[in-house]
Amino acid sequence: MKIIYPRLANGNVLWSCDNCENTAEISCADTHIVSIYCNCDNRCHPECNTRWYNENWCYEKDEHKKYIEGIMK
Repeated sequence: MKIIYPRLANGNVLWSCDNCENTAEISCADTHIVSIYCNCDNRCHPECNTRWYNENWCYEKDEHKKYIEGIMK
């Protein structure tokens, strides 16, 4: 499972931690799937997006396209 965030009017993604109430605006040009390290426990959240974030899937355009096409069916 991946969490896909909507874009804000300014093009940023509004990230939210799946462990606490923290939120942040993330500037990402090519993805709606983000995961950042939160200061609540110094771990990557949302945890389900960590592979995407830590293994650079967000930079692999073919994988991104295949994933998005797969979930849009």
